[in-house]
Amino acid sequence: MDLKHLEFGKQHLNSIQTNRFYNDFVLNHYRRLQYDKRFQVDPNKIGNKIDSIQDCNKFFELEVYHKQLVKDFLRTNLCKDKFCQNCKKVKQASRMARFIPEIQKYKNEGLYHLVLTTPNVDYDGLKPMIKNQFKAFATLIELLKGKKKIKGIDFDSWGFLGAIRSLEVTYKGNSYHPHIHCLLCFTGGLGDKLYENTYSYDYRNKKPKLTRKFSDKEILVQKIWQLLITGKRLTLKNINSLEVGYSCMIDEFKEDDYHELFKYMTKSNGADGDEESKMTYKNFVTLYFALMNVRQIQGYGCFFRIKDEDLSEEVDSIYDSVIEELKKIEPPEHKLETPQELILDTKYTLISRKTIHKYLRELNESPSQD
Repeated sequence: MDLKHLEFGKQHLNSIQTNRFYNDFVLNHYRRLQYDKRFQVDPNKIGNKIDSIQDCNKFFELEVYHKQLVKDFLRTNLCKDKFCQNCKKVKQASRMARFIPEIQKYKNEGLYHLVLTTPNVDYDGLKPMIKNQFKAFATLIELLKGKKKIKGIDFDSWGFLGAIRSLEVTYKGNSYHPHIHCLLCFTGGLGDKLYENTYSYDYRNKKPKLTRKFSDKEILVQKIWQLLITGKRLTLKNINSLEVGYSCMIDEFKEDDYHELFKYMTKSNGADGDEESKMTYKNFVTLYFALMNVRQIQGYGCFFRIKDEDLSEEVDSIYDSVIEELKKIEPPEHKLETPQELILDTKYTLISRKTIHKYLRELNESPSQD
């Protein structure tokens, strides 16, 4: 029996175990917040979070087929905390599985990756800036839809169909950079990139290096974005009065951009031993309160209501047939094992129903070999 496309790899198990060690770092911040009298928090609620994170991926529930040396992964506990490295990755994978098949339906219409940024803020400014960006982005979508107008500017030519907005917050010390990644679907084309401005250059070297040019549409959005963020009136006069707006880039959407669109809400490389290990307690509480009840992903237009990918029947059919064959030979034993125990097990093959979702998506997206 070929179990290659169902196998739950050791690399994944090692990643889960590494992330559990990293969560000890997060737990220390939560324990400090639990009784920090400067903040109005419910100690019992924070205590429940701590318990949940401690139990996250602690045990894998399995059905074990000893004669055939197979372990079938059924489920594990997930804490779903925004700072949990494991749950961030699960959430990203789940979103990609849901959204990508729907996005692919519009790949011939015109898919673009829009990045919108604003000047960095300190810890006091993070929550208000996120709120401001969301409000400004909603207005931008209303303009593209044609529901809001600016006299003298034609948005109908864009041919807007839909968008998916995603928030990301990066930080260093007391400098926070909330910004928006967006998939835009429109039929009117981006136009030629002919124009240079301050955002065209890389200033990291002594001599600035030209790295990109902008289209008319990008220049327009840069200026509109600045007016929206700064609260100025959206008029053609105010747009033309700006020499340059806030940073905005629009490029044709590439396969790698899915990871940008569905990445984690905060910059998080702690499991790799770098960026997140620099997350101080002040960073933690700033992000905790600023991102409380914040909806990271939002769909608009044709992406307003995304349904789960329609692979469930195919997955169940393939996976159930495998399990049926295993059960013909022997009944399974129900067990709980830790990720570390599964890593050390070189005898059994660990399989998972979830693994086949990725395989089927890749199979369905691959070009025909006819």
